[in-house]
Amino acid sequence: MPTDRNNQSKDVYSSQLDIETKRFFFDLKENHKGQYLRITEVSGGRSSIVIPVDGLKDFSKNIEEIIDKANKE
Repeated sequence: MPTDRNNQSKDVYSSQLDIETKRFFFDLKENHKGQYLRITEVSGGRSSIVIPVDGLKDFSKNIEEIIDKANKE
């Protein structure tokens, strides 16, 4: 598996999604602290957020709530 030299993380799974002019990368990685999801947005610049695997269910729940609210408007 590829390893990131800076923090010795291993790639577990990756996917990407294109929406309008933005590209999102979803990278499940693992390091000595455990697994985490890195979501990177590329649109001129690059921005990332990192969510520990233990928090993914709560993160997903909040995203679903926002989607429900957005669909009602």
